[in-house]
Amino acid sequence: MSKSSLILALAGGGLLLGAGYAWRRSSQRMLQDPQLRALVPIFDPQIDMITAESVLARLEHIPEDDEVTVVLHTGGGLVTACVMIADALRRFPKSRAIVPYMALSGGTLIALNARRLEMGRSAALSAVDPLVDGWRAKHIPERTAKLHALAQEAYQAVSTYLEETLTHRLGDPRAVERAMQVFMGHAAPHSWPVRSREVAALGLHVTHADDQWSRLVDAYRTSASRYRTL
Repeated sequence: MSKSSLILALAGGGLLLGAGYAWRRSSQRMLQDPQLRALVPIFDPQIDMITAESVLARLEHIPEDDEVTVVLHTGGGLVTACVMIADALRRFPKSRAIVPYMALSGGTLIALNARRLEMGRSAALSAVDPLVDGWRAKHIPERTAKLHALAQEAYQAVSTYLEETLTHRLGDPRAVERAMQVFMGHAAPHSWPVRSREVAALGLHVTHADDQWSRLVDAYRTSASRYRTL
């Protein structure tokens, strides 16, 4: 089976069902197919702990010498869930993250922990600084003492994790600092798009994602739309 036909069969064969993540229904069949076992699509609008549990279970059964491919289409989600997925991805010596359209916030954190990054023509990453009760953690005032303390903890934890990630990817402390400014959102709104040319300008290696991956997302979105109308 060619790669293109494999991708279309994947979308049409029930791997991505309804409006949510569908590993629970199809994981056994996937684990038996050597062409699918290292492919991990994450197509949740918001990544939660249920998503993380499913992805972690999937990654746990992929041999470490395989090249794992994570396809991301997400607006982000719970920081704990995203960090757990990023950690699991980081342990693979060979990995790639593919972003046909968007991997924002926590999705960006996952994407940056792959060894290789591929993005579509109009695709975007974003800042990863945490939100607390819908507010950017760094903007929560000190007068709200309890929430401010929680926000500071979250901000410091994400900042430290991002710095580890970028140091691993870039090495040069000056390049890491420049990338930290962008991905911690120091000069832009939290969800402001960071496009592939801007990612490359930071010194991060990024290549163009093949159109087959956007077709996979398109097929999922069509399937999800039909599910919502039932």
